Amino acid sequence: MKKTLVAVAALATISGAMADVTIGGLVDAGVYSIGATTAAGVKTTTVGVGPQNNGSDELFFMATEDLDGGLKATARLGFNVNATSSASGPTNRISYLGLAGSFGEVQVGEQWKPGFFTVLNADFTGLVSTSGAGVVGPGAMAAYTANSITYTLPKFVDGLGVQYQKGYGENTAGSTSGYRIEYTNSGFYASYSAETASMTSGATFAGNTIGGTSDALLTTTATGTNLKSSFYNASYDFGMAKFGLGSGSSQAGATAKSTGTIYSLSVPVGSFVVAASITSGQQVTSTGTATNTKGQRYAAFYNLSKRTSLYAFTGNSSAGTASRKTTETAAGIKHTF
Repeated sequence: MKKTLVAVAALATISGAMADVTIGGLVDAGVYSIGATTAAGVKTTTVGVGPQNNGSDELFFMATEDLDGGLKATARLGFNVNATSSASGPTNRISYLGLAGSFGEVQVGEQWKPGFFTVLNADFTGLVSTSGAGVVGPGAMAAYTANSITYTLPKFVDGLGVQYQKGYGENTAGSTSGYRIEYTNSGFYASYSAETASMTSGATFAGNTIGGTSDALLTTTATGTNLKSSFYNASYDFGMAKFGLGSGSSQAGATAKSTGTIYSLSVPVGSFVVAASITSGQQVTSTGTATNTKGQRYAAFYNLSKRTSLYAFTGNSSAGTASRKTTETAAGIKHTF
């Protein structure tokens, strides 16, 4: 990221005050091929260009200002963009206004759910990218929350972090509450997250998208059903290799449920890093119908610099019978600024 003070410097000549402003972002361009096979054996293949290893491109503006009494004001405006398509206009991403001090930090806006980073850190190949292996289990936590208040506690213990978030929904969407506890010590990392979301009438709790479709596990007929999710992961970096394990579940009502476990491995090989993830899970509908899921994904990364890297991966996932399947292969380049 590069800091720029051009615009705020102009304002400073008028107001006599200047904030520290950062303009940053990420551009990801990859070539991909996705194959989807339905339970009936009908196969379709899509080939295209677009962001693959990060899920989307991003542009953001961040500002900080030191205040009296050890306080600091923070602000961020973030946008989802797509450098490979003119049909995809900017949409809100992570945006907030915050206040930080000895009490920790409070942020108000649209922010990552606390569980996002717990799920993200469980997959060394990058879960946000594909429909290949994908996330098994609480995919609802791998997203962001609008109209939310997020409180991050100060670190009373080295390596220990605690965060709580309350979301008040977007328009007619239900409210959420969740938290994350994580601990880092040398090469060891562990995290646990949980979230409860209230579902409104007509809301759908769906499983993973495999073979071009996702299982509708539950569609609510009235407001009041809670979607409860939890996820944990632990990993250790031995230097020559890094191993990780993650597991979690999401449940709506008495029966509808999605569970999953992921095993991850990454190994540095010269200038390359190769990684693999193996997933397995189960999806249960409100009527008790269970479908087993499994997937695997293999990836390679090569850093051209601190901000630019090449990537390539291949992965697949299946649900129920072997005929219902998604496969994906992609290669691209990613740059942060």
